[in-house]
Amino acid sequence: METERSPGLNRQQHLLIAAAIWILVGTGLLIMGCIFWFHFPYLGFVDREHIGFGSLALAVGLLKGKFILEKTAARTIERADALTETNPLKSIIQMFGGKTIALILSMMGIGIILRAAGVSFEIRGLIYIAVGTALLWSCQKYLVAARG
Repeated sequence: METERSPGLNRQQHLLIAAAIWILVGTGLLIMGCIFWFHFPYLGFVDREHIGFGSLALAVGLLKGKFILEKTAARTIERADALTETNPLKSIIQMFGGKTIALILSMMGIGIILRAAGVSFEIRGLIYIAVGTALLWSCQKYLVAARG
């Protein structure tokens, strides 16, 4: 007996897509941040100063993840619960909503501006460590919600 499949993505698929985006972008930023700040893979700058500022960036990222991006994720999860759009692309855009898309675009814009302004790799590295950590911290909200 064949069951009828409803068009579009279900709640769990939406949340797993959101988690995957946060994980991919967060991991990429964290890796690039470590490369820029610590000069990996050469391990040229693993001294007290670099460990200290790297740890500070990590702490800032955890705080941003906990107090800003977790709230963003909670709003996204609420929207995922109410989705009716059957077009997968439109439903993903609807799930994130205008504020979250604006936040994502503004973070991307800040990265472009920093690069264009000639901000050093080291400073960008600290920012990337913080933002990558925040995204990775907050993605757990999506994963927990997707499980049930």
